[in-house]
Amino acid sequence: MQAVVYDVSAPRWLASKVAGLFTHRVYGSRFSGLRLREVPEPQSPTSGWVKLQTIYGGICGTDLALIAQRNHPATILQQYASFPAVLGHENVARIVEVGPEVIDWHVGDRVVVDPALGCAGRAVEPPCANCTRGLTSICEAAGNELPPRALLGLNQQTLGSWAPFFSAHQAQLHRVPEDVPDEIAILVDPIASAAHAVLRRLPRDGETVLVQGAGIVALGLIASIRALGLHNRITSVVRSNFQAELAQKMGANHVLRVTRKMSKAERFELIAQDIGGARMPGRIGNQSMLGGYDLVFDCSGRGEALADALKWTRARGTCVMVGTNGIAVTDTTPIWFSEVNLIGANGRQIEALADGSRKHSYDVVFDWLRDGRLDLSQLPTHCLPLAEYRTGLRLLLQRPRPPLVKVYFRP
Repeated sequence: MQAVVYDVSAPRWLASKVAGLFTHRVYGSRFSGLRLREVPEPQSPTSGWVKLQTIYGGICGTDLALIAQRNHPATILQQYASFPAVLGHENVARIVEVGPEVIDWHVGDRVVVDPALGCAGRAVEPPCANCTRGLTSICEAAGNELPPRALLGLNQQTLGSWAPFFSAHQAQLHRVPEDVPDEIAILVDPIASAAHAVLRRLPRDGETVLVQGAGIVALGLIASIRALGLHNRITSVVRSNFQAELAQKMGANHVLRVTRKMSKAERFELIAQDIGGARMPGRIGNQSMLGGYDLVFDCSGRGEALADALKWTRARGTCVMVGTNGIAVTDTTPIWFSEVNLIGANGRQIEALADGSRKHSYDVVFDWLRDGRLDLSQLPTHCLPLAEYRTGLRLLLQRPRPPLVKVYFRP
């Protein structure tokens, strides 16, 4: 079968990095390490595993960061992945074979697969404390053939959803309700990541909220706050009118358009005026602020933007880091100087809900869809054949018209 495989050598990584300063086209070229290759289909599943036929495989921001060389080559994320790998962890799929120890799953079932294999998928016994609690994205068990915290689409064994078939452990499976179409199911993974970030630190009554970033996770974060029935004042920081319109549709009260041409002083002044703070100019163009938002979610995935988010958080407020910033130069002074609380939010997990129940992030999102508290049909998406993966990457990297928030493939 044909699948999109990522494997890049150090010289190609460097060549792609340099060429990428001039054109994004290099990321789909032979220098990027990305290829459409013939690979073997997954073998018949054993033990608690299933074989899945991909319906759709989505492009995640993490995939883009990997392909576009946005991560520092020494990032610790490389230690938890193995290459060459068939990419793709966002998915909706159908079970075509089940292993002998699979319980309550059958051929024909339509599912979304949590990318985190955890201890169960890696056959680690006994499971670590985090996996026992359902926190598979922060598994702490080392050893075994697969690296710790191995993910679908970033290892050599399971394959990913940028292929006609891939494998998963039954512990990763989540049933798609019959009334949720495939085109919506493929969006559940990034929205579940957003829901997890909100549930990591729920906005409290009266708290002001800032969401930085305007990709699908940032939009899902705004929508998640509203799906929970919370009425906090939400300000969204965006770059374009298109993003501003979507943020308002998802539930933002205020939208601040911060263009690339704005100076840092102009950016901080805009934020200060929105929240009633005071901009404090510094040397060499550096800026800070007195006052700020009670709760800031940074979905940007950039070190400089995280520094801004920390400065826009009031003293003893909370900043939640949702984006994957990796190794970056970041001004962390506010963490100490203003006693800002910094929280990380990684992936999807078993959530402790207000009613005392515990559900996986995917199932929380499915509940919201079923109850009409979440409408994802407003998000502009585009589907392409897998063979046109280069076009899909270009659509997201080069800001097409009309703009899109998600591109996904059909093998």
